[in-house]
Amino acid sequence: MRHRNLVISLLATLSAVLGFGAVAHAHSGLAAASPGPGVTVGGEITEIQMYYGDLITTFDATVTSPSGVELAVSTEMLSDIQGLITLDEPLSEEGEYAVRHTITSFDSDIVEAAYLFTYEASAPSPQLIFLPEEESGTPWIVWVAVGIGVLVIAVLAWRLIGSLRRRSAAAAAATSAAD
Repeated sequence: MRHRNLVISLLATLSAVLGFGAVAHAHSGLAAASPGPGVTVGGEITEIQMYYGDLITTFDATVTSPSGVELAVSTEMLSDIQGLITLDEPLSEEGEYAVRHTITSFDSDIVEAAYLFTYEASAPSPQLIFLPEEESGTPWIVWVAVGIGVLVIAVLAWRLIGSLRRRSAAAAAATSAAD
């Protein structure tokens, strides 16, 4: 009975560690934007819409012109996943613009990121661009460390169970010798 409880406890602990490790890597990333990263857009652009892949609690952003001047903007959260940058004046200078955005994710982590888009007056108006999902690929070293940890726990549990069996057998032998 004790062995079964020990194994259940070890499995529960391992599950909790792996579960909390997965949560620690979850962050809200940009899922879509208009204008989006890497696109060339034109027309009258007075706002930049940004959508995130998970809930956010704060949103702030800046836009820098091709000449390096930070544009006058206002920012607001339109929903738990959407931020809006409103430009005080429409874009007029052709070239590459930098959008820097900072959010606080639902788990209170601050995430800062940036992307570039190009403005050419004759280019088509911006469309909402959905970004490809990032590979959630955990670095191989993490999997090696987890594997080694699981192996160490399994070996220690096996040795503990063997030790408890020997102790139980010795106690039973001592009890029957005393009778």
